[in-house]
Amino acid sequence: MFIGEYKASLDGKSRVIIPAKLRDELGSRFIMTKGLDPCLTIYTQESWEAFSQKLAELPSASNEARIYSRYFAAGATECELDSQGRVTVPQHLREYAGLERELIVNGMLTKIEIWSRDQYLASESNNLSLDAIAEKMAELGI
Repeated sequence: MFIGEYKASLDGKSRVIIPAKLRDELGSRFIMTKGLDPCLTIYTQESWEAFSQKLAELPSASNEARIYSRYFAAGATECELDSQGRVTVPQHLREYAGLERELIVNGMLTKIEIWSRDQYLASESNNLSLDAIAEKMAELGI
């Protein structure tokens, strides 16, 4: 399980160090793609296979299903960590998420997110209040 919030940075070669606490479970090869928020999402090979299988089962005659599949699959790339725990972020994904120097890396239970620090702070200020979160959790039975 991936948990925690970590400060990170993008180096001059477009690499980011994945925090050690997240690396162990991640494995050496994984999938990086666009997130639903303006961030990147990293899936383990196993979780990507489960997610992509659900996408593959969507009806191909549905325009929305094709859009969903294209959104995640076309931008996805298989990655691996170097000996120092770094991964190179492809240019198209850096541009999508607006990644510059300062980053936030989040453990999100079954996946990892990489955010531009500025985007992350802006999204945090726009989130629901704690009361609204508590009410929604109650509605969902959590």
